[in-house]
Amino acid sequence: MTAEHPLHGRRIAIATMHGKERAIAPQLAARFGCIAVVPAGFDTDAFGTFTGEVARRGSPRDAARAKAAAAMAATGLDAAIASEGTFGPHPAAPLLPLAAEFLLLVDARSGLEVEAEDVGAETNWAGAPVRDLAAAEAFGARIGFPDHQMVLRVAGDPTATRRGLGSRDELAAALADLLRRFGRVEASADMRADRNPTRMRAIARAAGRLAERAATPCPGCGWFGFGFARAERGLPCEACGEPTELVQTLVDGCARCAATVRRPRPDGAATADAGNCQLCNP
Repeated sequence: MTAEHPLHGRRIAIATMHGKERAIAPQLAARFGCIAVVPAGFDTDAFGTFTGEVARRGSPRDAARAKAAAAMAATGLDAAIASEGTFGPHPAAPLLPLAAEFLLLVDARSGLEVEAEDVGAETNWAGAPVRDLAAAEAFGARIGFPDHQMVLRVAGDPTATRRGLGSRDELAAALADLLRRFGRVEASADMRADRNPTRMRAIARAAGRLAERAATPCPGCGWFGFGFARAERGLPCEACGEPTELVQTLVDGCARCAATVRRPRPDGAATADAGNCQLCNP
């Protein structure tokens, strides 16, 4: 990347306390020669926790923007990257999980603002009630424990939450204590990035997309930040021709002007299976 790019050789704050710079910084260094700076003592838990002690305010974009602003204030830098993860049931198949990693780059010096996402079912987000160590270990096998750490919670008492359980001994001791005190415990995957390698890989993929978009000039105005902006649904049913909820077209857009470019689905599908049509398969 040439020095003409506004990010070339810059120091950029990474708004994290959970090691996300390991997934983000290499992408910035490779594309722009950037140096990543992590604010000392930065508390991203103040913007929301997965275990519910602190509720997230607003959308993932709102939370990422607030983190980026706080990281710039903490470091004195004028550019930052922040991310926010969201996990829940898949809207089209509620029995399956869906993970979304949202990344936002804010450059106050040049005005460049770029976002990117990684969305998919590759996640170990899950929870289950456990009544003994055998049940907890069975759940752990599902989520990749101990490489992926575990959380134990008690409904209605956030002070009882035990996070970051990364060994059988830690799990056994915490579970025995909570069962003795409360008699009921729910286990879940620890979704903090430094405790969850699956999530860290998703952040790295999103960071790659962010760096690529930040490096791409707009075909209209020439400003950087051109890339995926939205997906348009309505892929026609192969049987009746009516639009379905499946994506038909991807739209790339500029971070500064109104220029857009429409492109087909990457898989080349022109029609949807009738099983995905609300008219043919209500």
